[in-house]
Amino acid sequence: AMDPKEKWQTMVGALNMVSKFAECSPLSTSFALNDIIPIVTQMVNDSKQEVSVAARECLSKICQSIDNRDVEPFIPALVSATIDHEEVIECVQKLASTTFVQTVTAAPLALIAPLLLLGFRVRSTATKRMCAVIINNMSKLVEDPEDAAPFLPKLVPALEKAKEEISDPEARTVCGKAFEQLQSIEERLKTHKSCKAVRGVVEKEVKVSFGLSDDKLEYVATLVCSLVNCKVMDDDDWADELKPYGVSEEGAKKAFKALAALYFADAVEEEEDDDAEQLCDCKFTLAYGSKVLLHNTKLKLKRGHKYGLLGGNDSGKTTLMRAIANEQVDGFPPASELRTVFVEADIIGELSDLPCVDYILADPRIKKAGITEEVVTRMLMSVGFGEMQNKAKTLVTFLSGGWRMKLALARAMCLDADI
Repeated sequence: AMDPKEKWQTMVGALNMVSKFAECSPLSTSFALNDIIPIVTQMVNDSKQEVSVAARECLSKICQSIDNRDVEPFIPALVSATIDHEEVIECVQKLASTTFVQTVTAAPLALIAPLLLLGFRVRSTATKRMCAVIINNMSKLVEDPEDAAPFLPKLVPALEKAKEEISDPEARTVCGKAFEQLQSIEERLKTHKSCKAVRGVVEKEVKVSFGLSDDKLEYVATLVCSLVNCKVMDDDDWADELKPYGVSEEGAKKAFKALAALYFADAVEEEEDDDAEQLCDCKFTLAYGSKVLLHNTKLKLKRGHKYGLLGGNDSGKTTLMRAIANEQVDGFPPASELRTVFVEADIIGELSDLPCVDYILADPRIKKAGITEEVVTRMLMSVGFGEMQNKAKTLVTFLSGGWRMKLALARAMCLDADI
């Protein structure tokens, strides 16, 4: 229906339908962006104004389905540069200044790769260098090489040409590093086991788990293939998606468990005998400045357990603990559900002339929790302040490093933290 040979009314109707689909099912849309974007892009400058307007609106809607927080702020600029190639250089400059920390999938690549190819065609060495920097940064975060596979046949030759022809030695080196990154993805592809759903395998499992009639079986098998390919790794989501088609929750979760063992390496974990309450179970990425400290790292904590955090200097141990306490870790429960306190001897200079009990009471978290002076005094005494001459009334400025840490510990105890 989007073929230029069709009537313009048909083309507009198809574009509007795709726009609606992007709003209703963003995950499925993002999975197909590599197929959709080239078709819609060729229609944005159509001679028929109605087609052009519908195509531009459609391009904006489908690109909003990209679920990548690093790319999301630049989507309007990327869409605008896709429509008007005069804006490519400015758009590349914006992307080059970004620290990418989120896993890179096919969806953001489908939008960015064509613009990078345009960037390699301009005369400016600086632009080509920036394109290489973007490729180098993003390719390091590609977990599934299949996501990058459709873009390698064009990006690899463009980089190879740039690293040979650019006159600036430093820019050639940057292009060379990006070229090596793409080569490493090509090498991974040679031994990569595909995680795409195999229709026959899925149909067999659907038949066993769901017990559906033949007229429903084929359609539900298609839905399950889509769930696998879109990497939906939550069995509750499977149950919700399949319920309207007569699939029981038990059947959906049974199929998920069987197929997850085949396609989702991280989704199936060994059952633990420990029945302690689970405080958190999340996967996150952590960066400090332009340095990625942790990428797609799993964190699972249970109440009553003690955990050690090991790492060399400047590896991000303190950054991680502070990020958890400040609610900056993706997927970590908010403070309203899980109270977390990072104990550090962070003495505030302008309050150091206060007695210890007043210093703790001045903390915004203590005030918010409505903790009384009696509770604070009791906590201070429990960590040893009874040994001091003035006990809980000792001035903070007279405390040594060890006593300051005890002060911080008493403050944390007052908050009755879960972690």
